[in-house]
Amino acid sequence: MNVFLISMIGKSDFIQNFQTNWHNLLADNLWKVMVVLVLQLILSYFWVITQYHRLELRQIKRILQQSATANLPKPIKVKVDHNLQDIIDSFNLLIDNMNRRSKEQEKSEKSKDELISNVSHDIRTPLTSVIGYLGLIESKNYNDLGQILKYTHIAYKKSLEMQNLVNSLFEFANVQHATSRLNMTKFDMAQMLDQLSADFELEANKRGMEIIVNSDPDKIMMQGDTEKLGRVFNNLIMNAFKYGKGATHIWLTAEQKEKEVVVTVANNGQSIPKDSLDHVFDRFYRVEDSRSKKTGGTGLGLAIAQSMVKLHGGTIAVTSDKDRTSFISHFPIV
Repeated sequence: MNVFLISMIGKSDFIQNFQTNWHNLLADNLWKVMVVLVLQLILSYFWVITQYHRLELRQIKRILQQSATANLPKPIKVKVDHNLQDIIDSFNLLIDNMNRRSKEQEKSEKSKDELISNVSHDIRTPLTSVIGYLGLIESKNYNDLGQILKYTHIAYKKSLEMQNLVNSLFEFANVQHATSRLNMTKFDMAQMLDQLSADFELEANKRGMEIIVNSDPDKIMMQGDTEKLGRVFNNLIMNAFKYGKGATHIWLTAEQKEKEVVVTVANNGQSIPKDSLDHVFDRFYRVEDSRSKKTGGTGLGLAIAQSMVKLHGGTIAVTSDKDRTSFISHFPIV
């Protein structure tokens, strides 16, 4: 009986040891299997990501090749990994800048062609008259001294037209030049407008017009090139004389605000058509050709004024209705 019990106890210990060892073995193998599975999942993930990135790069390469052969490449409209997206965004910025500069260059070339065409036309017309009338004198095709004087007077007036155009062109080219500089001084804008009013008083009286100056405050100190600013307001006042048909008043108004000075040159003459308001500062633009020829305008006065205002870091705009046409300039005080 004792032997049997001892035998059974021995078998029970063996079974327990076997079960314990088996469980330990299974636990060790299961842990190893789990590690292998996790590693495989990680490797699979990175493989998929790598393949996806390769596909993205191939797509980007194909789009870049297409963009490189286009005259005006279009921005790349794809969404990719954030690291690659930074490259795409930078490339799109480059494309936008290239397209913008290409359009600006095209516009500049077109503007140059128009400039040459307009200058040629505006010089050829008076030059033809000068050559024609001097040719009559040269060939002695006249009756008396009075006719000679008539021909030379017409030739002289036409020569002045050409001189006016050449001077305006020179002034416009000079103010457009990248090296154009300002001779900055401190001055009183209200005093400048008063001086302009006095300078044009006689001409205004001839045309039955009155120049009214208003300033708020009475003294406005600012910095600027007085010679160029005088030219700006000179052009605007002459423009009012020439094209403000039916006007009885010209208002010169200056107002000081927190960081700028607003100067307005206005008249109550004929209004500017709405479709012309966006073009009045274009060089050689004329609202009405017949009127411009009659007044001797070159079509450069407002373009010159705008360029000089920009040189001062300012802006100029125009508004016009049946009551008043106003050219409004904004200048920084400093």
